[in-house]
Order: sequence, then C-alpha cells, then structure tokens
Amino acid sequence: MRESPKAAPVPFGPVPTPPIPPLPPPHTRVGVGGVLIRDDRALVNRAVYRTRFTIPSGYVEPGESLEAALLREFEEETGVTVRVGRLLLTRHKVVVETESDVYFAFALEHVAGDPVARPPEIAEVREVPVAEADRAEWISELSRMAIRAAAQPAGAWPRSRWKGGEAPGLASEAYLHETR
Repeated sequence: MRESPKAAPVPFGPVPTPPIPPLPPPHTRVGVGGVLIRDDRALVNRAVYRTRFTIPSGYVEPGESLEAALLREFEEETGVTVRVGRLLLTRHKVVVETESDVYFAFALEHVAGDPVARPPEIAEVREVPVAEADRAEWISELSRMAIRAAAQPAGAWPRSRWKGGEAPGLASEAYLHETR
C-alpha cells in the first residue's frame, strides 16, 4: 500500500490584503454621534453654524474607526472623555445623486471632565433633563430619537461573529431598535 504524500503545512498569521482602489462617485460620508446621560440629563451642544442643538457628533476621518472618531469628536466639542457603549440607531440619507450620508449614534459612559463649549465650532453645551429633551423642538429630531433610545434599558442587538461587532438590521432611513 502506497502512502499518500503529506500536504504542505498551512501558514498561520495575517493574510496580506490587496490595496482597495478609490471608489468613484457616489460618495458616502460616515458620521458618528453619542448620547451621554448623567443624573437623568442628556448632554447636547449647538454648533456655531446650526440653529438647533444636537448630540455631540462629527465625521469619521480616513482610516479612523467609528469608536475613535466618536471619542475624538466628543472631546473636541465638549472637553469630556467618554467610553463608547451600545449602538442606538443608524440613519442613511441621500444628499444628492452622487452623495450620501450614513450616521451611527451610540450610548456613552462618562470617564472624565465637565462639559464646556469648545470654540470655534461649538457655541453652547447644555445638560438637559431627558424628559425635557424628548419633547424639546430646539433639539434635532434625530438627536431626540437617540436620547430616547439611550434612556431605555439596553436591548439585545444580534451579535455578528465577524470581529464580535454589532449587527443591527439597517434600513434606508433611521433605524431604532425598540425594546418594548
């Protein structure tokens, strides 16, 4: 009886990833925002170019993760250091035919610092009782949705096996995971 030849060992370790070519239009911007609730009060701010308050937010820079972008934006806008928690909602909108915007809002946990408006971008910060924030028309609707979601008990998002990431069902508009 002949022995079959032994297979060469499979190497372990990272597999090199070929470079990804730049994408032609349409272009998608990715934004992040965070809801920090302390003592039943939600932190909101108003950028100098806005009339309404929003939860602190901004755009993800090239090569930056959602978490890193949120930590950076929150500190830049409010001076507060936070820890990123659960995903609260997502939103996708088409701005023009060749441009769209995707947004992720997360619950946050306070680590250090007291909120303060950080010029030149941020004109004002406020800590608003959650019940007031829920009906305050001077706060953007998307921010009010995120604050409502953060004030609810944590729901169970489906977990993805891929890098242990969150995997909510995404929709073409705002998606809010209801726990009721």
